[in-house]
Amino acid sequence: MIWRVKRAKGFTLIELLVVIAIIAVLMAVLTPALRAARELATGSVCLNNQKSLTTAYVMYADDNDGRIPPGFVVPSDLPLWAYPPMTEAGGWATSGAITEEDRIRGVRNGSLFPYVSDARLYHCPGDKRMKLPTPGEQRYRSYILPDVLGAASANANARGRHRHIVMKLQEIKQPGLKYCFMESEFRHASLTYDHGGWTFAPWQNTATWWDQLGTFHKNSATFGFVDGHAERHSWAHKETWLAFSEDSFGMAIRPDISENEDVLWLWRHYPYLSANEQPLSR
Repeated sequence: MIWRVKRAKGFTLIELLVVIAIIAVLMAVLTPALRAARELATGSVCLNNQKSLTTAYVMYADDNDGRIPPGFVVPSDLPLWAYPPMTEAGGWATSGAITEEDRIRGVRNGSLFPYVSDARLYHCPGDKRMKLPTPGEQRYRSYILPDVLGAASANANARGRHRHIVMKLQEIKQPGLKYCFMESEFRHASLTYDHGGWTFAPWQNTATWWDQLGTFHKNSATFGFVDGHAERHSWAHKETWLAFSEDSFGMAIRPDISENEDVLWLWRHYPYLSANEQPLSR
């Protein structure tokens, strides 16, 4: 009896190459979409972080006769909302080898921490600055406050930019339209931590951004508003998020301030504006 061995039919080389090409095309198509979905998902966590921090901010004011903590983060004896990196012994860790724990210790000692009790709420999962190779550019805290909020005792420059510094929460009118927290992408190695308050004064400087805001969520940023809600703002101009991605100071505002939707949005929702600081009309 003659046995016939059936040979299993396999793929030819051409068929294998076709399959590999199809997989490569699918990966090229799907990878950006997956990355975008991941960035938007981190935005949901970030929105919840900002809601928690804003609630803590309001609770602190309620417990302190309406007074708000200073918006700047600098070595100080004042009850700042967060502090610079701190050593285990309680000193300032603002130079040399600053660890992630030093940075977390700074937020744990801030005046808002008793109201949230979780350092992770100060960090956006889309913020990858702690993974930067240069230690001086690494950051843990993702959020900052505008320098008009409570900065009178913490920073003299803020007093030069603003006709009035807000010291009490009730001074902020229309809290549902005014932000108090935003994401920062600042990472310049000349400053080893984010000093926050955010510098913004387009009534004085029409040509440049001074501080970078976040682009962690598909070129958008989250904002916490004084009434306790948070929302995501997509940057209208490519030039805005490219400027915020730079590792520098004084990035050029493009397009012109009178046509820049991002500047005008930030301006309209700024927490406090005196009569001579009102936004341009369109």
